Amino acid sequence: MTLFNPEGNQAMVARIEALQPDAVRQWGKMEVAQMLAHCIQPLKIAFREVRSKRAWIGFFFGAISKRRYVTGPGDFDKNLPTAPTFVQTGERDFEAEKAKLLTYIKRFVTEGPEAITTDLHPFFGKMTPDDWDKLTIKHLDHHLRQFSA
Repeated sequence: MTLFNPEGNQAMVARIEALQPDAVRQWGKMEVAQMLAHCIQPLKIAFREVRSKRAWIGFFFGAISKRRYVTGPGDFDKNLPTAPTFVQTGERDFEAEKAKLLTYIKRFVTEGPEAITTDLHPFFGKMTPDDWDKLTIKHLDHHLRQFSA
């Protein structure tokens, strides 16, 4: 599966569209609208809207984690820590956050790999458009499973 392909992209869009504002989390602390807002944050980096500095912990564990969570076959573990800039708290508008996330996901097809940065990810370091695609799929799958979608 790839988000750059219309069929793969639509499959992810359908899962996001299936989310409901009253979805109950299976683990973690975020409510569903906060999760949607959280999933948007790394995509702002991927699409060059936000530049990010490399987190100090990424210098030590980024490459190993990238092999496991980005390029490897494994899924994200439940309750993994997140970068402080990706943490979302407070009240969020479910429909607005869902619409924003869907816009970003659809951009993978409409804008293609050329739109994706090769700048550093704050934790994983150097990323190719293919790496961003894999990471986004795994990250979204992790959080969609968190809310049973």
